[in-house]
Amino acid sequence: MKRTLTNPLHRFTARVRQDWLDYNGHMNVAYYTQVFDQAGDSWVTAAGMGEAYTRETGNSWMILETHTTFQHEAVAEDLLVVSSQILALDNKRVHLFQIMENDEGQRLSSNEEIILHVDLRQRRATPFPPQVMNRLRILYQQQAEQEWPPEAGRSVAMGARRPVKRPAGGDTD
Repeated sequence: MKRTLTNPLHRFTARVRQDWLDYNGHMNVAYYTQVFDQAGDSWVTAAGMGEAYTRETGNSWMILETHTTFQHEAVAEDLLVVSSQILALDNKRVHLFQIMENDEGQRLSSNEEIILHVDLRQRRATPFPPQVMNRLRILYQQQAEQEWPPEAGRSVAMGARRPVKRPAGGDTD
């Protein structure tokens, strides 16, 4: 299996705990979100925008939008490996794509997000300072040869060519 992220910026690992399983016997969707969030926090720290950066500058990052897809189930004791790739960036935002695999390299899930740099004192978007922007550009350029992930840029839809109209009574059955 060819991996999309052969040269990831950052890897984060976690192991599926028994209490993360739902009544279907696989990891509950809430824990996918938790693992992606922890991986994102680890990524921003590696990119120079972690907790110490926030304390020193009063700036931080917030998530504007996310989209998660699920390909295979994660079960108890699976080792999860999350790789992160910058798809795009501008002076205030990063388009980050994360892939979750098991330790055998099987893709389990993906998470796509837009990260916004903010001034916490003003509670408003603010440009990345030059040292952070330079680091992000370097990381982005290091990943320039990476494939565009097939899940990136998708929207939530059922695959219909046209929107489905609801029946007059409001029932969908």
